[in-house]
Amino acid sequence: MGMSRCYSLMKCLLILFNIVFLVIGLAACGLSVWALWEGGASASVGGTGAGDAAAARAGLCAVAAWGGALALGAIAALWGAARDAPSLLAASFALLALCGVAEAAAACWGAAHLPQLRRALSQRLHYAVRNEYGHGAATQLLDTIQAELKCCGAEGARDWQSSVWSRAEAGASDAAPPQPDDVALDLSVTAPNSYYYVPPSCCLVSGDEASCASARRVPAASGGAAGLHAAACAPKVINALETGARLPLAIGAALLALHALALLLALALCLRARPAPRYKA
Repeated sequence: MGMSRCYSLMKCLLILFNIVFLVIGLAACGLSVWALWEGGASASVGGTGAGDAAAARAGLCAVAAWGGALALGAIAALWGAARDAPSLLAASFALLALCGVAEAAAACWGAAHLPQLRRALSQRLHYAVRNEYGHGAATQLLDTIQAELKCCGAEGARDWQSSVWSRAEAGASDAAPPQPDDVALDLSVTAPNSYYYVPPSCCLVSGDEASCASARRVPAASGGAAGLHAAACAPKVINALETGARLPLAIGAALLALHALALLLALALCLRARPAPRYKA
């Protein structure tokens, strides 16, 4: 009687754990497929570089494969627990073990390559400032980062000096008709592009358009102005991501613990399960 109750408890726990795994696996698979579809559509319209797109597709395909394996393992475990089928429980054990090894390997790889990941993020942000601002979603993303984190440029406001958008702004300003106050400046020996522009999101006070407009026009020899954010965005973005990653990391650790328990339960039920007896008439 005691063994029967223990067996029923293990079966209930295995079913509960695998319902969680099934939801997580289906969600990961669905979100990855949606992201691949949206990424392919946006790339066809025009956008990111080939290397970044290939790396993003590879990562999303890996997440989709992990989610699919997790969902299949959960389905096999649920079906095997319901029918007391050792073969299905063994298949579930193999799939869940594969997913658990993948999770542990991803965690170890991320911990070992954390400095490289930080450097890659900083380089990607610098590339977006130089080449992607003014086109599509990169503009809104960079403006949000600079306004919310109170920063300017990846490593500082001077990053905008080499930006394609800043050069276009300077060219449009040079092509505009000169104002009476600017005649003396235009007749001087100063080069026409002796300054660069930064976006309005770099301004300290976004509501004061007059002071923001004057602060956005930065001399080429200067790394900023009095009315601009002085902090660099790359360190602030990395700090914000590290702070926000604490909850997902805790969830991942809990998922690994659930994996270990589910593997033990699946193995125990696989060894304990017996096919239903069939009686002949």
